[in-house]
Amino acid sequence: MRHIKFKILIIIWISIILLCLTFCAVLNVMLPRQFEKEAGEALVDQINFINSMNDYNDTDDSEDDTVEILEYPTSFFSSYIYYIYINDDINESEDNVIISRTPSSSTKSIAELKKYYNENNLNEGEIYTLQTDNGYYVLTWINEENSDYDYNVLMYINIYHLVEYARSLTFVVLAVFFCILIIMTIIGYRLGIQIERSQEIQQRFFQNSSHELKTPLMAIQGYAEGIKMGVVDPEDSADVIMMESDRMTSLVEEILLVSKIDAHYFKLNFAVLDIREVLYDCLSSLEATQRMKGVEIIPKFCDKPMNVKCDEYQMVRAFRNIVANGLKHCKNKITVICQPESKKVSIRFVDDGSGVEKKDLPHIFDRFYKGSNGGTGIGLSLAAEIIHMHNGKIIAYNSIDGAVFEVILPIVRR
Repeated sequence: MRHIKFKILIIIWISIILLCLTFCAVLNVMLPRQFEKEAGEALVDQINFINSMNDYNDTDDSEDDTVEILEYPTSFFSSYIYYIYINDDINESEDNVIISRTPSSSTKSIAELKKYYNENNLNEGEIYTLQTDNGYYVLTWINEENSDYDYNVLMYINIYHLVEYARSLTFVVLAVFFCILIIMTIIGYRLGIQIERSQEIQQRFFQNSSHELKTPLMAIQGYAEGIKMGVVDPEDSADVIMMESDRMTSLVEEILLVSKIDAHYFKLNFAVLDIREVLYDCLSSLEATQRMKGVEIIPKFCDKPMNVKCDEYQMVRAFRNIVANGLKHCKNKITVICQPESKKVSIRFVDDGSGVEKKDLPHIFDRFYKGSNGGTGIGLSLAAEIIHMHNGKIIAYNSIDGAVFEVILPIVRR
C-alpha cells in the first residue's frame, strides 16, 4: 500500500513539474510578443502624432523644423523611443552621418540598426523586430523633408531589458515554486507517514481493546452460566463478575476520556490540594487488587504538606493507572516515594519487577503502544496526558530494584 501511494505521489509531482515547465515556456514566448505588440503600438502612435503635427504645420505655413517635433519625449514602460536621422544625400566621407537625438542610444545600437536598415528593404511605417546580442529592437521608419535635407528617420524601442527581466523573473518564480514544491512534498510525505502510523496505532488499539473487553465479558458469561447450571458458588462468582465488570467499565471510561481529550472537550476542575492526600485516595482504591495479588504497597511520604494545583479525580486516575501497571509486573511490593525538590514535588513509583525493556522505554507513554506483556496501551499514555495538563512531567527508567515511574509536579502555596 505504501509503495502504491509513493508511486502516485511521484506521478503527481512529475505532472506538476511538467505543467510548470510548460507554463514557463509559454510565458517566455508570450511576454516578448506582448512587449513587441505594445512597443509597435507606441511607435504607430508616435507616427500618427508626427503626421498630425506635420499636417498642422503645413496648414499654418509654419517654418518650424520637424526635428523639434521628434524630440518630444515619448516612453514605452521604461524604454524610450529613440530616433536615428539618416541623410542619403550627404557625401561619402561622412559615411551617411547618423544623428541621435537621444543620449542613451548607444553607438552599438545605432550601428546595428543602420546595418539592418541598409541591408533590408524596409517599408515605411511598417513595424519590424530585430534581436541581437546588444538589444531586442522594435523599429520602423518614416521620411521627413525640409528645405535643406531629405531625412529618413529610424524610430525604435529597445525592449531587451524588459524581456530579460521577465525571463529572469520567470526563472526566479520557477525556482521558488520548485523549492515550495519540494518542501510541501517532504511535509506531505511525513504527514502521510504520520497518518498511516496513526491509523496503524488506532487499528492496533481497537484490536487490543477488543481483546481486553472480550476477556472480562467471557469471564462474566462463564460465571453467569455456571451460576445458572449450579456448578459454581454464587457468592464467589458474583465477586468475579463484579470485578470483571469494574475492569470493563474502567476500560470504557478510559476510551471515552481519550475521545474527549482529542475533541478538546476535556476540562479539569483545579483545586489546591495536598498531594499526599491524593496519593492515599489512589492507594485506598487499589486495596482490593493489592490483596488479591498479594502485593504490598509501601508509602514513603514527607511529613510536611506538599500542595499542588490539580484536579483530584483525574490525578487519582493518573496515579491509579501507574500503580495498576506496577501491580501487573511487580513481584512482591511497590514503593511510593513522595518528597519535595526545590519548588517541585517528586513522586516515584518503584516496583521490584524485572523492569521495562529498553525497546519499550522510548514509547512507553505513547498512546495505544502495547509493550511486552502490556495491555491496551491507554493507561500510561492517559496518565502522562493528565500529568502534562497539570504542568507536570513523567519519566520512566529502570533501577536496580526494578522499574521506576517518576512524576514531577509544581508546588503552590495556599
